[in-house]
Amino acid sequence: MHNPLRFAESRILLEQVRLVMGNFRSTLPVILLPFLLYWSLANSNNSISLRWWCAAVIVSNLNLQFFSLRQLTSNIQQNKARYITWMLVILNFIEGFLWCLLPWLTIDTASQAGFVLVIAVYAGMLGGGLATQSPVPLLFIAFATPQSISLSTKLWLLGDSSYHTLALAVFIYLTTLFGQALNSARATRAAIEVRFELADSHAQLREIEHKQTLEQERQRLMQDMHDGLGSSLVSALRVVEHGKMDDIEVAQVLKGCIDDLKLAIDSLEPVDDNLLLLLATLRFRLGPRLESTGIKLLWQVENIPDLDWLNPRNSLHILRILQEVFTNIIKHTHASEVIVATRAQGDHVEVVITDNGQGFIVEDALKNGGKGLLSQMRRVEAISAEIKWDFINMGTRVTLRLPLKQQPAQAI
Repeated sequence: MHNPLRFAESRILLEQVRLVMGNFRSTLPVILLPFLLYWSLANSNNSISLRWWCAAVIVSNLNLQFFSLRQLTSNIQQNKARYITWMLVILNFIEGFLWCLLPWLTIDTASQAGFVLVIAVYAGMLGGGLATQSPVPLLFIAFATPQSISLSTKLWLLGDSSYHTLALAVFIYLTTLFGQALNSARATRAAIEVRFELADSHAQLREIEHKQTLEQERQRLMQDMHDGLGSSLVSALRVVEHGKMDDIEVAQVLKGCIDDLKLAIDSLEPVDDNLLLLLATLRFRLGPRLESTGIKLLWQVENIPDLDWLNPRNSLHILRILQEVFTNIIKHTHASEVIVATRAQGDHVEVVITDNGQGFIVEDALKNGGKGLLSQMRRVEAISAEIKWDFINMGTRVTLRLPLKQQPAQAI
């Protein structure tokens, strides 16, 4: 079991003194007590000295309050914990020493009611000190010991046996409070240690989860590159080896593979739930490719709500879906213009891509083995989204509907 009189490690000690300094704020009304004592106990014999005593006690208490307030409102470093603790010990000892002067200034000349008042005030001060300073027992010792020694010594010197008994009672009372302070300190320290242990455990769990997430993302990226980029390169290699692809076609395949690689890397970049940042990435990657094929890109996006489910996995799904849309436009529609627009629709946001090409029949493409469209549909399902193809007078409009709040879906 820890010795409560010994300082704990810095981070625990810092929390202990924070508790003490926080408790000091509730003792601010104590500065009114010296005025009450002066009004009740002052007489012709002690008026001047009691007045100076009141001023010193008030200044000491305010100094302790301001020191605590400064520390609580600043960013205390752990290496300052012992320094702050010793400063509090000194300030509490000064205040305890000032309070220990009270019986010597008042008891000899006080009435019976005044005598009782002094004893009651000391009992209250010691009890209040226990309540506020028990997280660090050394502070309570520094505050209570001068008062107890002073009061018991003064009572003993009064000579009467009843005063001797009262002096012994003061020591017994202090001993009892000291034991309670030690028990309270043990309980407080144990609670702080448990809190730090829980925080450390949570931090370790978060680190493990982070590592698992990174590993999952690494595996996902490798799988995606294997299925996408790797498959495209292998297919292109086989065609080239059989002499069935000219230089221009090889260049197009390589450009597509490079786009695949860049999009996979871009999906790992944080977008802070902002779909527009993700679309800007796509525009940066695919814009030059569209222009090189003579297709004009018009950007008509507007502000839309954030999507809190835009993690790297889901971002890559969206990028792949839209990449396939642009790939179909380049390969099959013979369009000269593409418009990209966004809009908010209730609990969804929509990305609308419209081209002025000749269009195609989705059902026919699927019957003819359209792997790109099948991949789009699987990715749409994975992110709980919807995709729709509409044929307009001059071209095709593809609408991707994304939910603001994602429902659980089967990952691919």
